[in-house]
Amino acid sequence: MMRSSADTNTKTYLLLALLAALAVLLRLGENLLPLPMQLGGARPGLANTLTIICLYLFGLRLTGLFLTVRVLLVGLLSTGLLTPGFLIGLGGTLLSLLLMELGRRSQAFSPYGIGVLGAAAHNTGQIAAAALLMQSAALFELLPLLLLLSLPFGLLTGAIAGKALPLLRRLLR
Repeated sequence: MMRSSADTNTKTYLLLALLAALAVLLRLGENLLPLPMQLGGARPGLANTLTIICLYLFGLRLTGLFLTVRVLLVGLLSTGLLTPGFLIGLGGTLLSLLLMELGRRSQAFSPYGIGVLGAAAHNTGQIAAAALLMQSAALFELLPLLLLLSLPFGLLTGAIAGKALPLLRRLLR
C-alpha cells in the first residue's frame, strides 16, 4: 500500500512537533542543572541534538521552522521575548543553524563534526550578540574558553544525533 503525500506530511509535521517539544524540555531542563562553573550560562546544549537530527531529516526550511518554535517557546517560558537573554540566544541559534547547514551541505562533516561546529557557532553568535547589545568587545575574552567547551559538548550532541538518526529514518519510511 502506497502512502499519500498527506500521510507523509502529517507524519513529518508530527515528528517535527514532538522534536520541538522535546527540545524545549531539554533546554528548560538544562536551566535546572547544577553546573560546576557559571560561565555565561554555559550548558551542554542537549537541545542542539534535535537540531542536528532535524537538519539531516528535514533540511534547512523545516529545521528553521523547528528552531523558530523552539526559540519562541523557550523565550516565552524562560527568558521572555525580546529580552537581552532572548536576543543573545537568538544570535547563537542563527549563526549555529547557518554554519551547521553549510557543514551538512558540504558533506565534509559527520553528525559529530556538525555538533562541534554548531556548539562553537552558537557560543560565537551569543558572544557577538551580547557584545553588540552591551557595546563591549571585552566579552570576546570569554570566547576561547567557550570554544574549548564546544568540543566535548558538541561531540556529545553529535554522538547522540548520530545514533538516533538511523532509527528515526526507519520510523519516517
